[in-house]
Amino acid sequence: MTDSPVTQFGAPDAPHCDPSTARVTIIPAPLEYSVCYMKGTEHGPQAILDASSQMELYDEELDCCPIEVGVYTRPALDYRSMDHATALKITGDAVREVLERKQLPFTLGGEHSLSAPPIAAVRNYFPDLTVVHIDAHGDLRSEYEGTPLSHASIERRVVDMGIPLTEIGIRSFSPEEAEFMQTRPNVAVVWGHQLARGTAVIPWERLSKHTYVTIDLDAIDPSEMPAVGTPEPGGLHWYQLLELFRGICQRTTIVGMDVVELCPMEGQTRADFLAAKLVYKMIGYRFCDK
Repeated sequence: MTDSPVTQFGAPDAPHCDPSTARVTIIPAPLEYSVCYMKGTEHGPQAILDASSQMELYDEELDCCPIEVGVYTRPALDYRSMDHATALKITGDAVREVLERKQLPFTLGGEHSLSAPPIAAVRNYFPDLTVVHIDAHGDLRSEYEGTPLSHASIERRVVDMGIPLTEIGIRSFSPEEAEFMQTRPNVAVVWGHQLARGTAVIPWERLSKHTYVTIDLDAIDPSEMPAVGTPEPGGLHWYQLLELFRGICQRTTIVGMDVVELCPMEGQTRADFLAAKLVYKMIGYRFCDK
């Protein structure tokens, strides 16, 4: 492993990328304010960057090196000495800066509450935006533990913006969320048990021309991804998730992405590496898939 923290995704082998010419800007967002079970998501972005230094950069499936499209990693956002609302604001500001350069923003969390400002920023550039949310949890509560900014309320904020939402892999849902979903025709859910039994029908027709994809790592089976704050039994497997994401890329233009909720486990790096590899595959499918 490297002796010092990695600052560029894929370093040291990744080619230098000027921030002004990048096609993708990675935004490390070590945000942790509303976690309610296992803490540590603030260390997720750095763990992903560190693990990325151990990846081979050639993608045998795509027959290319996705890093060569131009991937720049900006310095991690500094949330010290600020409240949750302010932290979310500077996250949105960082995404807007990337969009102003006509680049794709890719945010690394951090807890899931960080996704709302990036989605709002992207929607300002792409008014027809749809959101695909891949997760174990619905995250549709009006508020949780007294705050509407909670990680358990992120997708409710998306619905509040009037953005069509498709949730995939859900296997933990509250009665409040179930009732809410039934009254909202712009919310569709593909349940985890449907995916497991092969009966799932992905509503591809709901995707607009432009889509934002947010992936909570607890969407993945905990036997493969144990390092999350709120694990749930079952879940997507590695190639199943890749096939799902590739299917999204083939049907719409992804204009913003995030991967959130990595909670690194001391002495174990396999989950960090999976997260880093997922980020790299997502970039590859978005820009290199023929």
